[in-house]
Amino acid sequence: VGVYLGDGCVTHQWTERRQKRTCFRLNTIDQDFADAVKAALRQHTDMAICNSVHPVSKSSKPNHTLWCGDPALCDRLVIETNAKDKLPDWIWTCDHDARLAFIAGLMDSEGYVCVNGTRTYMGFKSTDLWFDDFVRVLNMAGIRIGKIGVEQPRKPGYRTPRRFTIKLASWVASGAYFNIQRKQRRVEAWTASQLTSETNTRDAA
Repeated sequence: VGVYLGDGCVTHQWTERRQKRTCFRLNTIDQDFADAVKAALRQHTDMAICNSVHPVSKSSKPNHTLWCGDPALCDRLVIETNAKDKLPDWIWTCDHDARLAFIAGLMDSEGYVCVNGTRTYMGFKSTDLWFDDFVRVLNMAGIRIGKIGVEQPRKPGYRTPRRFTIKLASWVASGAYFNIQRKQRRVEAWTASQLTSETNTRDAA
């Protein structure tokens, strides 16, 4: 559900027999992300999960396209989120592991981890209606954020993007994670650097 609210979508495709088919679809340049989503889908459907790989002009990495034509699964995603307009009701009462899995799906899609010199910072940006509710979900998981910022819409009539940074220490302490390893490795490198810094401080004392 987290991936669907982020980079995923439910679309309609036409079969060779001109029959309309509902399909969950994901496009990503990260194979590990596609593999994680495929594994998650497999827990909820017995129908075929197909994938293809093809080059894209805007990236040196190939694009991985994943799709599954299970109508029941697609209906569930659309209904639970009111077609991406809200978070699912169960997110407020689920256990910690399920909440972290949901957060991972959204952060894999819309979150970022950047390294600028010796500084590592994490954040999230979205124009979606459920932005404030996602902040609540992070707080419930023990993940703390910085100030919420507002950006100018890309074009007149577009939704206003909002963003926030995430306090890395709280992210690590909560047990939160990324399925995309290029993001996860940056978090792990930051964690290792913090441990080294603490060790050096104790030795100096």
